[in-house]
Amino acid sequence: MKKKILLGLSLTTVVAVGIGYIVTKPYFDEKARIELLADQLESRINTRFNDGSKWRYRYSFEIPNNPKVADWNTENVKLPQILFTIENREDKSKVSYWALKIDGTDPQLLIPEGVLPPAPNTGIDYAKYMSRSPNGRYLVIPQENSTVLYDLDNGEITDISEEYGATRHDIMWDTDSTQVVVKKRDELLLVKLGTKEVVKFTDVNGSYARYMTSFAKPYMSQSEQAIYLSFNSSLAGFGCGWENDEYLETFGESDVPKCGNTFVFDAKTLKLVDRGDFTPDSYDCNVWGGVYGDGFYCLGGEAYRSGRPSEKMGNFPATVNLLAFNGSDMWFLPVNGRNITRVLHQPKENSPTTQMLYLYGAKGLKKSAFGFGFSRYVIEHKEAESWSELLHPLPSYADLEKAKAVLEERNHG
Repeated sequence: MKKKILLGLSLTTVVAVGIGYIVTKPYFDEKARIELLADQLESRINTRFNDGSKWRYRYSFEIPNNPKVADWNTENVKLPQILFTIENREDKSKVSYWALKIDGTDPQLLIPEGVLPPAPNTGIDYAKYMSRSPNGRYLVIPQENSTVLYDLDNGEITDISEEYGATRHDIMWDTDSTQVVVKKRDELLLVKLGTKEVVKFTDVNGSYARYMTSFAKPYMSQSEQAIYLSFNSSLAGFGCGWENDEYLETFGESDVPKCGNTFVFDAKTLKLVDRGDFTPDSYDCNVWGGVYGDGFYCLGGEAYRSGRPSEKMGNFPATVNLLAFNGSDMWFLPVNGRNITRVLHQPKENSPTTQMLYLYGAKGLKKSAFGFGFSRYVIEHKEAESWSELLHPLPSYADLEKAKAVLEERNHG
């Protein structure tokens, strides 16, 4: 009987501890969240962002031990993915390629260590121009001497570029993952994914078209499957009112207008389909294309949605790459750095924050700059608010008041 009583007391104690943990865990989680807000508030108390208009949140994730290569199919991926590389600690020439959801979860090995070398790094880590197809199967990855298409289904590596050296990449996938357009320095390429066939812009439009791609500022529209090439209107050979022999030989006597600072090409055929003043004047806007498609960023700080004409969406004065428009928000990747910046059109009703930085770090490992991937779901819903709903929330006015109270207690406690 005595043993039964003791056993009963032990079970009661275990149950009570378990219930106590369940009851108190939310309290301690909330306390830790407010303490973190207080730390951040304290770090910027003497800056112009002490009103909570600019905030940051760091996702820290762990890389699994002895990982297996993940299934390439992204049909069930409901959030965009960050693509990044991890260096071998003892041999920096060996890297592995990974994917991570932008909410900091589910790190997945895509390409094992040693299969591909690292992307070039000249102060800018060109791994940031990696991109993944909507269905998850293909990766476009900059390399030291070329750009490669990597097929995650069978490990096939295809060189798709003849240009050497590190350079910015503008990449646009077809929404059904049948092709990808890649613009780098003087090259503009269409890759048919089923056959790995590479069609060059000059193959379609003649050798003079190389002159166009050399001077063009490209941006693309995924929804239109169109390629926009923006020019300085005074550039010889592209002005209005006259066209030289090379221009006529390239485009002929088509019905496309002969005047305008922007040429529009069909992404399926690489043929000219329109021309007009669709881009702000080059003196007002030095076009910097978008990573995701459907828009571009001016180095002066303005973001535009592509169109005829383009539509100004807002301002963000920094050197960045436009990632996407998502609902009423603009999303950017820095030229240098490892974060995503969300810029709100205006403060939310419950929060003063108009700029949110999401940072990413792998515990105990050297992580490279990252590229970007996305699932079919994300492409179909990129105008919705789904990204922001599934990321760390903006601090509310009430949260900031609690954080200020914690600081007050620290200073006078």
